[in-house]
Amino acid sequence: MTTIADILNLPRYSDLKLLTNAHQTDTDQTVQSVEISETPDIEYYIPNGVLLLTTAMSYADDQQGLISLIDSLIRAKAVGLGIKTGRFLGEIEPQIIEYAEKVNFPLIDIPNNYSLGSLLHQLLNQIWGTRYEEISFALDIQKKFFNLLLQNATNQIIINKLSQIVKTPIILLNPFKEIMDYSKHFNHSSNPVQHYVNQIVQKIHETNKEDDSFIINSPKGHEIQISLVPIQVHSHFPHYLVVVNPEQIPYPISSFAIDQAAMVLSFVLFKNEKVSESQQSIATEYFKELIDYHSSSDPSVRSFELNMKYGYLLSDYYQVVHVFSQAALEDTAPSLNQEERLILASQWLQKHIPDYFTNGLVLFFSVTKETIILIQREAPDLDEKLLAIRTQLNDSLNIELIFSIGNPYTDWKRINQSYIEAKLVFDERKSKLQTQPIIHYKDKGMVQLFHHLEKNDVRFFCENILKDFAYPKDPTLIELRKTLSVYLGAQCEIASAASTLFVHRNTVKYRILRCEEILGHAVNSPSHSLNLRLALALSEENL
Repeated sequence: MTTIADILNLPRYSDLKLLTNAHQTDTDQTVQSVEISETPDIEYYIPNGVLLLTTAMSYADDQQGLISLIDSLIRAKAVGLGIKTGRFLGEIEPQIIEYAEKVNFPLIDIPNNYSLGSLLHQLLNQIWGTRYEEISFALDIQKKFFNLLLQNATNQIIINKLSQIVKTPIILLNPFKEIMDYSKHFNHSSNPVQHYVNQIVQKIHETNKEDDSFIINSPKGHEIQISLVPIQVHSHFPHYLVVVNPEQIPYPISSFAIDQAAMVLSFVLFKNEKVSESQQSIATEYFKELIDYHSSSDPSVRSFELNMKYGYLLSDYYQVVHVFSQAALEDTAPSLNQEERLILASQWLQKHIPDYFTNGLVLFFSVTKETIILIQREAPDLDEKLLAIRTQLNDSLNIELIFSIGNPYTDWKRINQSYIEAKLVFDERKSKLQTQPIIHYKDKGMVQLFHHLEKNDVRFFCENILKDFAYPKDPTLIELRKTLSVYLGAQCEIASAASTLFVHRNTVKYRILRCEEILGHAVNSPSHSLNLRLALALSEENL
């Protein structure tokens, strides 16, 4: 890394003169390249970090034009301007120097005896020589870390090794901005790592973007700089390498060297995720086998026993919760962004489910990106906990989870039944785009038998049995239908129906008589009541 100050301090360039005050202009910017030009609109043709050399012949008769040139170089993010005086220009006018100082832009006087072409090559050799040292060091770091990768080193070993090389504290965060590992600098209680992470998360939340640099406060209140380096394991949700005090990293360690270490770390994290996915897939395959075995009407002769090594528990309570993304309900094939959110949500659940459900299991279906939570202890506050999970993941991943819940059972051999119920709830909510956070399975009894019939056939049956009560719009008919439904549900007992409806007995009697007039028969006869109940239940879904 070579700066203008470095160049001017070299003995071979002692006759180059900085015209602007060193305290009023920034000579510590890195010189990325050097170019020669006499073109006034050079700003459109140079990259960032250029030191421009010129004879300024275009400004021989009007040095005021140099002010516009300086402004254009600032826009192009150049780091300085060197002017060869004595050929086209004499001395640089004081007002030009004053302006350069005002805008904090280095202005260098190059003596007439210099060849700009020779100076260009000398400076480039100086810069390239420095770059070669940086690149050589970075490649050496890369080699060391790949050796660690081949040795199956843990994240902790790699983080400590990187921290040792760059001589500054390092923290590794997962996509949820949670701590995965950190260097030995944070082992002391007076320097808690969570203190730094809390501020980083807050900064990201406040700025609504993941900047690569922040100023935060140390536990003692001192301002310190941190650098955030993304590590791409997932396309949209990277891990992060937090470098504390990056400005103190000694030469020749460059950002390129940090990037090399981050790249190797990405391989390690990717490998670890794939190993975890492989283990998870084995557990998921066992769950599928369990479901298929107990769902089959012709199970094999062998006895299927619950395998405890996958985390199953002999209990008197089993309940399945199906987990998916609300946004993905509308799509037959979730986008890559949605898929990654679902994968990360499942990973988060695998890590944190013990915080919510003792002995809970999380199973992930890699093809459909669906997650199953198997609850193995009764949870009276089930909905509250699921809503807390939903809130947490919405804050971390901007994903809104929905939960479809099967009934609880006391025998592990009925896990398949709870799973089927949870899937039925999900399939129904997907077909109807029901986005409520939590839906529990409700046994529909005989109504379930009609689900695969044509809608027109079901509608004809309901209209034939219920007449005007099938799909009423008139408020009076709606009220009569409600009374009819409550009356049948109360086993045709007027007193019980009146109590449920909060009306007088005579009101119920009158309404039932009106219903019988419209239907053309008594509603409490066994030959009609079953059909009435069924038609009321079937038509209820379309009201």
